[in-house]
Amino acid sequence: MKKLFPLFSLCILSLSAAFSQRNSYFEAGFLFGLTNYSGDIAASAIEISETQPGYGVYFRYHFSKSLSTKVHVYSGSISGDDSHSSTLNVRKLKFSTSIVELGGSVEWKLFGQERYSSTGIHNFFLTPYVFIGLGVAITDPKAEYYGDPGLAEQYLRAPLPEEGLQKNFILAPMGVGLRADVLDRLVIGLEGGWRPVFSDDLDGIHTNGNPNKGDWYYFAGVTVSFILSDPQRRR
Repeated sequence: MKKLFPLFSLCILSLSAAFSQRNSYFEAGFLFGLTNYSGDIAASAIEISETQPGYGVYFRYHFSKSLSTKVHVYSGSISGDDSHSSTLNVRKLKFSTSIVELGGSVEWKLFGQERYSSTGIHNFFLTPYVFIGLGVAITDPKAEYYGDPGLAEQYLRAPLPEEGLQKNFILAPMGVGLRADVLDRLVIGLEGGWRPVFSDDLDGIHTNGNPNKGDWYYFAGVTVSFILSDPQRRR
């Protein structure tokens, strides 16, 4: 975690240097997408059958053609079940939790372009971007054993729910996206990212799982943004 702070500080300094450039504007938007999870109750990085809906709102400021920053509030649910795994299905554990994520990130647009031509006509263009940031995830995991009560002691090292586990997590959202500048006030895109939470407690399983394996979750979806202010736009 400590290694992320110097990188984030460098990004903030870069933002300040870019602030005075003329290609700056505000936008607000929505994300409509999906969530997933990897951790103690998942045999693979992503279990497709446990995909859940996710959604959120965000506010973005573009400092230049290449650099922007975003703050967001995303929400959704994640879940997992041993029944999806050929190696874990005898254990009979499952969990689910809601997630509210508050965060901020720095975005680098790989091929940023002018939004308007020299004659004031809006340019349609595609812009891939990458992002990294910091945030907080608020959760309420519910883990349970649903196997034969007589066999519970074979698979449970501690009673459920486990005591003393985290429910709020510092995380580092990171990922990639693609923006389509469709109209002078409308941008549509795709975005996907993963969230390491630097903890094994996200699924409510710690002692009963692998305490040395950190948990992750994912957000991916369609984004729809509306340009709120743009000094280059001809009114």
